[in-house]
Amino acid sequence: MKASKWGLTVCLALSAVGLAACGGSSDSVSNEGNEDLFTTAGFQKAYDAVTDKAGENAQALQVQITEGGADFKLRSGEQATGFVYTGGDLHDEKVDVIGPGSLEGQDFPFSEIDPAAIDKIVSGVKQESGVSDLKVTVMTLEKSQIDGTLKWTINAEGGGRTGLVYNAEPDGSNVTSPLGDIAGSGSGGTSTSGGSSGSSGGFTAPNGKTPSEIANCIQQAGTDVSKIQACTQ
Repeated sequence: MKASKWGLTVCLALSAVGLAACGGSSDSVSNEGNEDLFTTAGFQKAYDAVTDKAGENAQALQVQITEGGADFKLRSGEQATGFVYTGGDLHDEKVDVIGPGSLEGQDFPFSEIDPAAIDKIVSGVKQESGVSDLKVTVMTLEKSQIDGTLKWTINAEGGGRTGLVYNAEPDGSNVTSPLGDIAGSGSGGTSTSGGSSGSSGGFTAPNGKTPSEIANCIQQAGTDVSKIQACTQ
């Protein structure tokens, strides 16, 4: 995995089981209703709760939605704080910044988080994939470590496949797959290179990897978003 000039480690893992593993328990932290976070209406509640606590002028480092809740990592100088909205309640989160360097340029205004983007992204991913039973499992908004562009990275599964990856603009527009047609059903995927086909023959991603190599890399990455992104960059 590529080294970065800063990293964020949090007690909360990407899945619900991580909540209990960090000293909480299934009795004290609920995941009930977290599927609603993958809708604009549900995420709006999480957004409003964090806004009330952190203020509209907060600077964000990362927003991530999983079945374990909506996780907001915020910048505070060269330190970071965090909140997790799960089960309809907001919880404080301990965030450790590791590695040398500065957080300067890694953050973005909290106001750039657009709850309306969630419904647009889910709809766009389903359309782009062509998979009828597609389910979005992870949504992450953060600046790219490559070019500093703020974008959503979406992980999904469906059609008997896991590890499907899509990108979208902060407002939910321009949903595309960095893998081209191989990420969807072959009926509308958007290629990121000059030529593409529904099979792996002759297709090479911009990073020089073949579709099968990228697919294997994503399978190995599991739900680790940074590793998944590294597979496609």
